Amino acid sequence: MNIFSRVCLLAILGLCLSLPGNAQELAKKTDTTQVKKDLPFDINLQLRSMYIWRGFRVSDGPISDVDINIALTKDKALAVGFWGGTSFNGSYKEFDYYVSYTKPNYSFSVWDVNNFSGYPNANLFNYNPKSTSHFVDVRAGYKFGDSFPLSVDWTTIILGRDTHPVGDNGDVKNSYSNYAELGYRFWKYGTTELHVFVGGGFAFGRQVNFYGSKPNVVNTGVTVNKDLVIFKYHMPIAATAMFNPEAKIGGLSLVVNVF
Repeated sequence: MNIFSRVCLLAILGLCLSLPGNAQELAKKTDTTQVKKDLPFDINLQLRSMYIWRGFRVSDGPISDVDINIALTKDKALAVGFWGGTSFNGSYKEFDYYVSYTKPNYSFSVWDVNNFSGYPNANLFNYNPKSTSHFVDVRAGYKFGDSFPLSVDWTTIILGRDTHPVGDNGDVKNSYSNYAELGYRFWKYGTTELHVFVGGGFAFGRQVNFYGSKPNVVNTGVTVNKDLVIFKYHMPIAATAMFNPEAKIGGLSLVVNVF
């Protein structure tokens, strides 16, 4: 690992050990009517030119993704939901479910992530770590106020296909890989914002982890958010340029919140 990567990773670890965090949001949803805000459930549709996630190019081609969430409390802080994505050519397929607790400055969620693109005979109820297409992700996040627009995110994979071999008999053990990210809003004018972010992947006591062959910066770049208004209809969009120093890859993605 070079000096730059070590400094970035140490900065991430130092801040994230003292603060909780959540996952990066590429394009934020904007409600357009008061009626929608009063409903106990919501349905969202996004279009992405490509799907990048924590330094992975999950789909190099365009995808659509749908989110259905149901509020369990009056203030909508506690919710359960389903998220699914499919590439236009059918090579990428994912179906997740989650429970989340969200407040203006902090959030906590548990996601069952089921990307079964490389599992043609995937069993939805198979959680055997040797063959499952699932992994369960625990996420926490904290956002400071507008005077110091820093966000801190932390996630840990607690079970599923994040494993490493144990012995010579084919047994595997959970690696408990972690992903930590810092994000900072450098500029804002109206509904347009410029964010920078840097994220590291690692597993305690191990070199190899879910995100790479060693602890390293795996996701860094910039995101520009903008809220387009078309005939009084709000359509948030975001463009993200991502670089992964560990995997030596990058990508540029445009995300459009259709509704």
